[in-house]
Amino acid sequence: VGSEMCIRDRSWISVTLVRQISLGGYMTGPKMNNKLAHYLAGISLLTACLFGGLNPVWAASKGDTPKQLSILGWVESVYLEPWGFKFRARLDTGARTSSISARDIVKYEKDDKQWVRFVFDFKEDKGKPDREITIERPVYRFIKIKRHNDKIQLRPVVMLDICINGAIKSGEFSLIDRRSLNYPMLLGRRILKDTALVDSGHSFLGNNKCKPSKKKSASKKKDKEK
Repeated sequence: VGSEMCIRDRSWISVTLVRQISLGGYMTGPKMNNKLAHYLAGISLLTACLFGGLNPVWAASKGDTPKQLSILGWVESVYLEPWGFKFRARLDTGARTSSISARDIVKYEKDDKQWVRFVFDFKEDKGKPDREITIERPVYRFIKIKRHNDKIQLRPVVMLDICINGAIKSGEFSLIDRRSLNYPMLLGRRILKDTALVDSGHSFLGNNKCKPSKKKSASKKKDKEK
C-alpha cells in the first residue's frame, strides 16, 4: 500500500512508528487492540500523504523506481487511430484483453499471413448518428472463449492504435459484436498497465483531446496530393 500511495521511506517510518506504539513499545499499560492499531496506522499514513508533500498516485514494480500514473474514469473518450474517430470506451480492469465491436467478420490470407476484415460500428457522441468503418488487420492471435453451455469459440485478436488521455497506445483487441452493449470498445488490463489507475466512481477524468498521429497526418497529406 505504501509504495502505491506515498513515497516509501516516509510512509514506512510513519506506519512502523504506529505499529511499535500499538505493540506497547512506546507506552505502558495494556496493548492496544488490532482494530485501533490499524486505525491509527491508516491515520498516520493519510497524514503523511496529505501533509508531507507526497503524491497519492505512485505505483512501483519490483526493482523499479515508482512511476506516476494518471487517474481515469470508468468511461473515457478515445480516438481510433490513424483515422481519429472519437467515441466512448469502457475501462474494465476485470478484463485482461481489450475488445472492439466487430460484425461481418471475414478471414482471408494476404502475403502468406492470415488477415481479417470487419465492420466497426460506433457513435461519436450522444445524439449524433451512428457511424461505421471497415477495418482490415492481420490476425495477431486467437483466444478461446467458452460461455455457459456453448462450444469453445476461437476469437481473432488484432493490434490497434488508440489515443486516450492525450497519448497513443497500441494494444490487442479481440473482435466481438458489441452493438447490443453501451460502449463499442472495452479497455482491459493489458493496455491500461503502467498507464493509468481507474476510478470506478467517476467518468471522463482524462484529457479527451489528442494530437493527430503521424500516420494520420501522412494519410491526409497523401490524400491531398491525389
